Amino acid sequence: MQENRFEDFNLIGITKAGLKYKKHIFLISLIGLVGGVILAFVITPKYEASAIFYPPANNSISKSILDNNNLEGLMEFGNEDQTDQMLQILNSNQLKEKVIQKFDLFHHYQIDKNSAYASTKVKDKFSGNADFKRTDFLAVKITITDENPEMAADIANYITVVLDSIRTKIQQQRTEQALQIIKDQYLEKRKQVDSLQQVMTKYRDKGIYDYESQSEVLTKAIVKAEAQYQEELARMQVYNSYQSRLPDTTIIRAKGRLAAAKAAINILKPRIDYFGKYSGDYLANDAIFEKQKDALSLLQMKYENALVDFDKTINQKFIIDKAEKPEKKAYPNRLLVVIVSVVFAFLIALFMAVYNEIINPKIKIY
Repeated sequence: MQENRFEDFNLIGITKAGLKYKKHIFLISLIGLVGGVILAFVITPKYEASAIFYPPANNSISKSILDNNNLEGLMEFGNEDQTDQMLQILNSNQLKEKVIQKFDLFHHYQIDKNSAYASTKVKDKFSGNADFKRTDFLAVKITITDENPEMAADIANYITVVLDSIRTKIQQQRTEQALQIIKDQYLEKRKQVDSLQQVMTKYRDKGIYDYESQSEVLTKAIVKAEAQYQEELARMQVYNSYQSRLPDTTIIRAKGRLAAAKAAINILKPRIDYFGKYSGDYLANDAIFEKQKDALSLLQMKYENALVDFDKTINQKFIIDKAEKPEKKAYPNRLLVVIVSVVFAFLIALFMAVYNEIINPKIKIY
């Protein structure tokens, strides 16, 4: 007998059972309709606001502007890796805490700060109302759901703003150590250059300013003085041969020119010897000094660029769509709630009818 009953468990049997208990099914479905209508108006409506932006590529400000002198690097959209990094920041506790503090979400969500696990509760509540995802075109979409439409838009827009400070802080933590290393190298190199500068100052105090130029001038001067001396000496020898025939003034002037040429040689000779004595040290220190100055200049440029990257900030996103106050609620869909309630009640009633007629007719539910 039980097997014959289960043979009726098909569409026809289910239809017969439904028709037999149609009044019950109708009544239960009607109760579901009323309950669905009540539920649809009892559920607090929520509004949805969205903001969409592209993350930029991780390009250094100093390299993009100071070194390359162009904005091409700063205008690049972020790739998939940049988008994933931004999503990681969006889901961080650091961002949640900033939003919770900014909008006093403990009060907004009616969570007592002194209750057990209050912080976890408010974060979970916020996470349930926030959705961060990557679009098909590698943009980031922030969606905030809230009972207050203005609050939903404000939170979404605030998140796009606070992302700048969080990402900048992360970058500064990374660049701070590099900045300190470069700064230490720069200061140490400047000490070396200052020390060499003092050495070169001592040479200048001794009269050596530009060895190559001064040496060239002195060489020309000594050659000219010696040539002049030899010329005047030869002339004086001729004058001595004809001394009786020449006026005394001619001999006197010749002796004067010879003495002047000799004096010039006497003055230049020690100077040239002096230059020769210090030439090796001067040239060695001058070569090191110039090399260290170039190294200092390079370190100074690196230090200044690192300082720009650490101190200066730029927008960390390209806003595509700013969140606006939603005009229509996103949840609930009252018609859908009513339909689901009626269908659910109908299926329960039909199951009860099938159970009475086919599955276990000995037990009467209705």
